[in-house]
Amino acid sequence: MQINDASSAAVQDKSRPYALLRRWPAALGFGVATLALSDFDDGREFAIVLLIASVGYLLIAVLERPRATWWVLGSLLVAVAGLRLLNIPAEPVLAVAAVAMMIIGLLRGSLRRRWLPALQAPATVLFGTVAFIAVAAGSQIGSTLVAAGLLAHTVWDVIHLRARAIVSPSLAEWCAVLDTVIAVGILVLVWM
Repeated sequence: MQINDASSAAVQDKSRPYALLRRWPAALGFGVATLALSDFDDGREFAIVLLIASVGYLLIAVLERPRATWWVLGSLLVAVAGLRLLNIPAEPVLAVAAVAMMIIGLLRGSLRRRWLPALQAPATVLFGTVAFIAVAAGSQIGSTLVAAGLLAHTVWDVIHLRARAIVSPSLAEWCAVLDTVIAVGILVLVWM
């Protein structure tokens, strides 16, 4: 009996580092969120996170390529950074891109499938509307709206993570942690 207990304890000790390594998306999400919050000015500035997340999920649903998830995120981040360098507001560009993707997704049929694919377009409209209203609102109310939108997107991330659909599980996990930490950080920094 002691041999089995000792060997199972040794296996558990060896698997702990690997279990932590499997949580790399959560660690990365926490690190990126913490870094983003370190330069906090106004919670409304994080409305772009809500837009990038919802447009990214929509694009991946239209493409029907979950393996492209991280490439899509990277491309969106580069596009937003490029637009900002050119002094072009990224928010309206993302909104137009979302509408174009919805049309393409409906024509291709990728957004007409049951359950999560069919919900991508309405979710993008909802999250986008919250982001645009938040930016137009006053600082405290707008920041609170962004935080609420990010917390709602956390739920959306967890649904995708559990369903293992649309986006890669690693991105859904990363995004859930990122959204949650930024949302809580906004609420703490704005209301405390």
